[in-house]
Amino acid sequence: MRRALLLAALLLPWSASVAPARARPDAASLEAARRFLCPHGGMPVRGQGGRCRAVAGEGPARGWDRGLPPPAHRQAPCPPGTHAAEALARPEAVRCLPD
Repeated sequence: MRRALLLAALLLPWSASVAPARARPDAASLEAARRFLCPHGGMPVRGQGGRCRAVAGEGPARGWDRGLPPPAHRQAPCPPGTHAAEALARPEAVRCLPD
């Protein structure tokens, strides 16, 4: 009887401090966490906090140039109220500065 009481006294504090097993989050919780971590789409990258991996064919940037004319590959004239000036760091580049 004495051994049983001693054994119960030793096991009781230990069993009370053991945390219950965690339940796995459901699909809705995982999706909410993904949207919070990667608001612009993609999937969080494990071990790289703040990084999101793009998912193929997803995202608002895909097709942003649809409907625009093809590039002319030449300098456009400066708009009214500005004049062309050589860029300081790149002499081959021209910037339009206010008059």
